[in-house]
Amino acid sequence: MNKVITLMIALTVIVASMPAEAGLGVKLKGGYTYISYGDYNDWADEVNKAIPSEYPTYDNINWIPEVSAEFTFPIFPAFSGGVGVGYLSGKSDYNATIGTVSVSEVHKVKAIPVLMNVYWEPSLQSIKPFVYGGIGFYRTSLEFASSFSQGGQIDGYTADMEKWGFGLQGGGGISLSLAPKVSFDVGIQGRWAEISGFEGTATRLNGDQKEVYLGKGWEEVDGVDVYYYGPISKDETMEEASVNLSGYTIFIGLTIGF
Repeated sequence: MNKVITLMIALTVIVASMPAEAGLGVKLKGGYTYISYGDYNDWADEVNKAIPSEYPTYDNINWIPEVSAEFTFPIFPAFSGGVGVGYLSGKSDYNATIGTVSVSEVHKVKAIPVLMNVYWEPSLQSIKPFVYGGIGFYRTSLEFASSFSQGGQIDGYTADMEKWGFGLQGGGGISLSLAPKVSFDVGIQGRWAEISGFEGTATRLNGDQKEVYLGKGWEEVDGVDVYYYGPISKDETMEEASVNLSGYTIFIGLTIGF
């Protein structure tokens, strides 16, 4: 987060130092994003197959809110650049009680992409199309909280992991003029961003801590093969899992010129 704040301060100083006639602006977007979320959703689907129909199942993480803000500046006629940040987050909550056994699991994902885009927008009056594309650097954090209780005995852990990753985005839409330097935007964006290499710390309820990485795979528990996704101790070996933020966003927004 400190890197993102430092970048935004630097951008603000650059923008403030440029003349008003430079054609600067701000693009604000907000909407809902569909992400495939890869390995976690695959794990949830696999676990749900084994859960009896009368009990709750795990939710996939698919539709999540997303917002972004970009400073824009002219490059060539009809072309402009944009630099800014975004924010998207999702959550899956699971709680079930089977007889004397209670299970609670929470998984959260948050991403703050640093965005760099190039926009094409023809010089029309009240209604004009636009298209854009660019790259993003995603600071992505994962949170896990799991507890299991039976007969008064409680066990569980919390874990936090993070990783910077790379992504590509592009989209387009229609811009409707509301005032000389204000327009309303509506459009759709596609994204590719699959991130791996997550590491962090897991803390058991008794206070014990371990360095962990994000893993997935089949393991035997009490003679039964189960599919696992989540934090793995670094002294254990399991296939590394990834976080897939690829998908598409349906958004609305405002473009404000300076």
